[in-house]
Amino acid sequence: MMTSPVLRRASFAAPAAQPLCRIPGDLSESWRAADGTPVHLRPIRPKDGPALASFISSLSRASRQARFPGATDTLSPAQLAELVEPDFDHHVGFVMTVPDEGGERIIGEARFMVDGTTGSADITQVVADAWQRHGIGTQALLAMARAATRRGVRWLRADVACGNGAALSLLRHCGFTRTPHPEEDGLVQLHLLLLPPFPG
Repeated sequence: MMTSPVLRRASFAAPAAQPLCRIPGDLSESWRAADGTPVHLRPIRPKDGPALASFISSLSRASRQARFPGATDTLSPAQLAELVEPDFDHHVGFVMTVPDEGGERIIGEARFMVDGTTGSADITQVVADAWQRHGIGTQALLAMARAATRRGVRWLRADVACGNGAALSLLRHCGFTRTPHPEEDGLVQLHLLLLPPFPG
């Protein structure tokens, strides 16, 4: 669970009407969780708004605050719209789902936002409390790294609260290095150099 560049940096004015972007075809992956449950990672879509809102509301307070600092039980319509309508160019968003009564249920959300001036991308993700420690965060992080590499990103970067032991452990496990945050007390930055092709 990492702090959100979407919520921390965005102004939440409603987006102007524009044609929906074409979702790339290289952003879906599937695997099995530690207990054998099939998990699907796919691009987030505008119609995911209600399901994403339900997922966010279901998070524990600690998980929600780690991913969406300052958020209450729910996000505003403008915040949700920004999350489910990435441009898939500089802002790439995913959900992780499991089968549920003939459909699917969101159990995680992840995204990266590309800084074209530095060749880096800020990453964030959160997994439902009941699904943490099932390998889902690791698989989602690897999927984001592969997708970012294909888009020319050289570095991944995450801002993490110093007390968020779970996120710090996950990122260290995946090869990230930790440095002091240049601007904010209480946060650290973690970085990963991507050397294509990123190992899967």
